[in-house]
Amino acid sequence: MQLSTIASTRHANDRRFMNRSRVSKLLALLCLATGMQAHAGAQEQLVSLSLHDATTKEAFREISKQTGLNILADESLLEKSNRSNLVVNKMPVSEALNLLMRNQPLTYSIENGAIIVKTKTLAQPAATPPPPAEIRGVVTNDKGEALPGVTVTVKGTKQGTISKPDGSFVIHAEPGETIELSMVGFRTSSIKFEGKNTSLKVVLEADVSHLSDVVVVGYGTAKKKDLTGSISSISSDQMNNGGVVSNAAQAIQGRAAGVQVSQSNSAPGGQTIVRIRGGNSIKSTNEPLYIVDGFPSETGKDINPNDIDDIQILKDASSTAIYGSRGANGVVMITTKRGKSGKANIQYDGYMGTQRISKEYSKMNGLDNMKVTNAKANEKGLPDFYTSADLASGRDNDWFKLATRPGLVQSHNLSISGGSGPDRVSLSGNYFNQEGALKNTSYTRYSVRLNYDRQFSERFKTGANVYLSHAYTNFKTYDGNIVPSNVMYGVLTASPALPVYNDNGTFARFRGKDNPLAWLMAPTNDRFENKINFNAYLDYQIIEGLNFRVNGGVENTTTKEGTYLPRDLVDGEKVGGKASVNDLATSRSLIEGYFTYKKIFNKIHSVNFVLGASYQYDQYDKHYSLVQKFSTDAYLYHNLDAGTERLTSSSQTLPGKMASTYGRLNYSLFDKYLLTATFRRDGSSAFGLNKRYGLFPSFSLAWRASDEQFIKDLNIFSNLKIRGGYGQTGNDRIGYYTYLPLFGPTNVSLGEGSDSYGGTVATRLPNPNLHWESTAQVDLGIDMGFFNNKLNATIDFYRKKTNDLIFDIPIGDWNGFQTQTVNAGAIENKGVELVINTENFRTKNFTWNTTLNIAYNKQTCLDLGGLPYIITQTANFYGGRGLDFTRLAPGQELSTFYGYVYDGVIKSGEAHPAQPNAKPGDPKYKDLSGPDGKPDGKIDANDRTYLGHANPHYIYGISNDFTFGNFDLSIFLQGALDYSLYNATRLVLESGPGTDALNRWTTANEHTDIPRDGYSTAYGGMVNSRFVENASYLRCKMITLGYNIPLAKSFLKSLRGIRVYGSVQNLFTITKYSGSDPEVNTNLNSSGSNANMNSGLDYTAFPAYRTYTLGLKVNF
Repeated sequence: MQLSTIASTRHANDRRFMNRSRVSKLLALLCLATGMQAHAGAQEQLVSLSLHDATTKEAFREISKQTGLNILADESLLEKSNRSNLVVNKMPVSEALNLLMRNQPLTYSIENGAIIVKTKTLAQPAATPPPPAEIRGVVTNDKGEALPGVTVTVKGTKQGTISKPDGSFVIHAEPGETIELSMVGFRTSSIKFEGKNTSLKVVLEADVSHLSDVVVVGYGTAKKKDLTGSISSISSDQMNNGGVVSNAAQAIQGRAAGVQVSQSNSAPGGQTIVRIRGGNSIKSTNEPLYIVDGFPSETGKDINPNDIDDIQILKDASSTAIYGSRGANGVVMITTKRGKSGKANIQYDGYMGTQRISKEYSKMNGLDNMKVTNAKANEKGLPDFYTSADLASGRDNDWFKLATRPGLVQSHNLSISGGSGPDRVSLSGNYFNQEGALKNTSYTRYSVRLNYDRQFSERFKTGANVYLSHAYTNFKTYDGNIVPSNVMYGVLTASPALPVYNDNGTFARFRGKDNPLAWLMAPTNDRFENKINFNAYLDYQIIEGLNFRVNGGVENTTTKEGTYLPRDLVDGEKVGGKASVNDLATSRSLIEGYFTYKKIFNKIHSVNFVLGASYQYDQYDKHYSLVQKFSTDAYLYHNLDAGTERLTSSSQTLPGKMASTYGRLNYSLFDKYLLTATFRRDGSSAFGLNKRYGLFPSFSLAWRASDEQFIKDLNIFSNLKIRGGYGQTGNDRIGYYTYLPLFGPTNVSLGEGSDSYGGTVATRLPNPNLHWESTAQVDLGIDMGFFNNKLNATIDFYRKKTNDLIFDIPIGDWNGFQTQTVNAGAIENKGVELVINTENFRTKNFTWNTTLNIAYNKQTCLDLGGLPYIITQTANFYGGRGLDFTRLAPGQELSTFYGYVYDGVIKSGEAHPAQPNAKPGDPKYKDLSGPDGKPDGKIDANDRTYLGHANPHYIYGISNDFTFGNFDLSIFLQGALDYSLYNATRLVLESGPGTDALNRWTTANEHTDIPRDGYSTAYGGMVNSRFVENASYLRCKMITLGYNIPLAKSFLKSLRGIRVYGSVQNLFTITKYSGSDPEVNTNLNSSGSNANMNSGLDYTAFPAYRTYTLGLKVNF
């Protein structure tokens, strides 16, 4: 029974077990399905969290509160976890948990309505690879100079660094990876790391094309490849490679196509003239506008070249129109050196040298001079000028050697630059001194520059620039006038038979006149110049791509000239000493603000937009006093009250204002179709009330054809860009308030015997319609690169026409005035410019690069407001009435010589009916024309014709730069073609003290072309074709040889670099010109508003010299 029961019970239990098993399976399946739905539903729930520095426990509590999910976790785990910041809105809980656990040592799972939190299981790492190797290196340029700021990266990774100021860098890389080094202006260098060499020395090669260079343009910057206008760039290396360069203008001579730089003479501190694409104006200046670190400076070309980082010369209207009424003559953008982040960079750069006269006058000795002088006097029926005692005296003084010396020149520049954190600073000081090759002449300058920049935040930065300079010039006059104060006239014409000193050591006189050495040494001529420029900027990024910048600054320049003529000179003795003081002061204040917006749309449209306004205030102050009759020479010019007779005293203050708005749009499509459009509206107080405002627009287009596939397929060009532009600019730099009437003092007598009464009379007519000269210019250019940019060429064709020239036209005397200043007439300049850069050779130890630039410019006067011509004069070379020198007429160009055609010397017995009263030995001239335009058988003013032009049609420069090992060699040639100079120095020497006078006509020397007694006769004139000489030249402007001293294994290894160099300037000149210097231009010293029309005179200029220098550059 029991077993059965058991059996029976067991059988029953089996049935119940089977039933429960089925139910369990069904429940398990149900639970599984339900759990999966619950898990899925739980993960799909949305949560919104705003957690700030919350604990993980607080985060899970909030999630549980919003979702109803239980949290299963060990509290100790939660307490060890990190605090979190998490802000999400309506996010699935699983995604929110992923974010929460991102930086926690925890993991989670959602199961059966609960969040289960566990410790994160760390995967067992595989075999640990070796760490990347540490690689140290130094990067330099091909001259061995350290390159700071080079970007060093491991290709294909995020590893990167920047080289330090000493060129060193440290980076980590694994074997097989490639290290790349890149910098603007240099070719990228790639080095594959093989795992062995962990010490690198990398030399970056200069990129001849410089397409990636960033250049400064008006109110902004642009990459060179994106330019649509014509701009020439000059780097600091080109300006400061060696030799004597005292200012920025000298630094650019021969370096930029279409830019002519000349000096009136070679005197210390002498005036430098710059012309860009020819002269546009008759009366106004043709000097370009100088912008230094964004500030329009009147003294920009005179700053210390060592301070300059680079110069950009804007030549076409599409580039210069942003400067409106000041842009017609071109714009020179000067950027000074600024500090860079990193270790301080200290540099000394100095040189010393000597300057030797390169060509002396050829003058007769004392005895020959006295004999010729007496012979000329006898031919005129006069007695001997020199007595037999004079002839026997043996006096033979070389006035040129007595007046000259080996000049000395030196420059010392010390600069410190660097940056730490948000601050960057550059500080430099310079001392320059030149003792002229002419005695008692010198120039000294001290200058200091401080540039400071600070990046306050990612959006806001500011900076300031301060420049201070003090200069002293011991000057002389070289203006071509035949007065004793023009010392070179005395040196040129004085007889070697004149005595130099008396027995007591004082300067000797001869027949009541001082000798030229006395005039050179005795007078006092001091000029002091002080300049201060301060400007600052604020730049704020409003939103990404939109910046607002404010520039402001002031510039003050004071010049004091003091002269004294002592009583121990004949002229000083007559007036009891004479002193003058001329005080000049100019000031400028500027404030401007502009927006810059940069944006790329859809990856193909690039926009850069500038919009701004500016206000400028200038003031000119002058005071001049001239006093004579002093009781002593001790005061010089420092006590004018000591003079009892005041000859002149005048003063004036002239303010000027300019208000402007301007804008520029740069647009690029696919980075190869480029458009630039600019405008500027200027209002200036310099012009009449009816014409005070002007609008100056421009536009230009460019096509980067080398980016087109069909150009690439040609396999010819590595760069090809075609560009063209048109714009209008102005020239506003004329005298202040020329449009207003001018009044002056007068004396009026009411009749015979009446007293004289003082009064005021108008001396100039007003012109309320006077306005700026307007220049319209078209420019077409092609930029080309070949052989991976190892050969680059740029060609520009331009035509510019200047209308509304400002000059004085005759109006007749009916209203008491002979002339009135008006806008009338037009001048055209057109030409071609070519620049070629080549990389001829480049190996590890040798490089050779060549740069050639050549420009052709033809100037033509189109209209003179109805006038047939304008004649300008120069000083008479023998004294007396001025000489007609140049003539400007439609179809001609500025500074075209106008005179007679020389035809030799009239021989004995020769009949020359055109000069009926001429004597044998007189100069003979050609009969070219008469009143009706045909030869009329007599020599008079109708026979004058155009003899040549003083403005070169071609200017060029050629530089070759070599490096071989640690040596570098630079050879710079410069020249000009197709122009003439009037060699008045030769005329005067030939007429008197020169050796050519020994070959003058006499009855015993008929076969000569030199007249018996000069050119002051009844026929013809001194301005004749005999002395108009071809002045074309090729000059070896500079040769510099340098050596970079290896420092790594020397006791100087702590230094970053030492370079020693020697240079020779003006080593040789190839020319047919017989004068001392084919670049001289005497009339620029004295012609004032006529300087543009009568340049080209060589007379009594400071003698040219050759310079030898030794220099040292040390980087600490």
